[in-house]
Amino acid sequence: MTADVTDTTAGATATGDTKENVLTEGAEQAALRTLTKGDVRRSFWRFFWTFEISWNYERMQALGFAYAMEPVLRRLFPEKDAYSAALQRHLVFFNTSPVVGAPLIVGSAISMEEAGAPASAEGIKVGLMGPMAGIGDTLNYALYNSIIFTIAASFALQGNWFGPIFALLFIAIPYFLVRRWQFFWAYNRGRAIAGDIGRGVLDKITMGSTVFGLIVLGGFIPSIVHMVSTLTYRQHLTVQGKAVPQSVNLQTQLDNVLPYILPVAVTALCYLAMKKYRLNPVWVILGLAVIGITLGWFGWFASELPTK
Repeated sequence: MTADVTDTTAGATATGDTKENVLTEGAEQAALRTLTKGDVRRSFWRFFWTFEISWNYERMQALGFAYAMEPVLRRLFPEKDAYSAALQRHLVFFNTSPVVGAPLIVGSAISMEEAGAPASAEGIKVGLMGPMAGIGDTLNYALYNSIIFTIAASFALQGNWFGPIFALLFIAIPYFLVRRWQFFWAYNRGRAIAGDIGRGVLDKITMGSTVFGLIVLGGFIPSIVHMVSTLTYRQHLTVQGKAVPQSVNLQTQLDNVLPYILPVAVTALCYLAMKKYRLNPVWVILGLAVIGITLGWFGWFASELPTK
């Protein structure tokens, strides 16, 4: 019995040593080979067209990542065992922003594999996928998409057919260019990419973009949120012994002091409800609908002043 346990332990140790030797030898062989431009381009196009097609709840973007790396790994590891081991390294869990983040990490991982540093490639993936997900989601969905679709919606509200075309052009083309630039920039920068990110360059870009995006979105509030007050203050004044009726429209006075104060105030309250009190956007929308219908039924507020 003791001999069997000893033999099993020795066999497991030998298997682990074999795998480690395969990885070490594969890395040394990869460092002696150079990728062609065609290999790198094929990897990029695979990433661009198929990265999230195979998204799943188990490993999320891992299959897309491995498929994008496959042309590179096949060139660097022509031996079957080394190729299989390299492919398995990139089949582990992976998930980040597909526009700002994923192409940068893929390009950097390719550079690490070509340099014969598979451990660095894995470290880049693990270390950057979380931070880049936060940065990418902020830049893509919270800012850029909001600005583009807000502009497109303003065209659509005016009955202009250019709205959907505007959204298509300014999503498809910039997204392609941003992905391509990140991929090849990260591939050419190699290991230095970690240092660039570590210096906080992307954090500063994110902060600046956030401020700019909020300013732009704020400028669209009057053209999208339509709200005016129909309340009118009426009084009777005595002028030279005669009763003279006087009426003052509340909205006219608000426009003289601060135009569009009501749409801005409503937007600010909605943002406060979602940010500070963690209300679900669906509940905020339902609340706006109920309040709007109620105030409109009483005749206190409307989307526009009635024409005289």
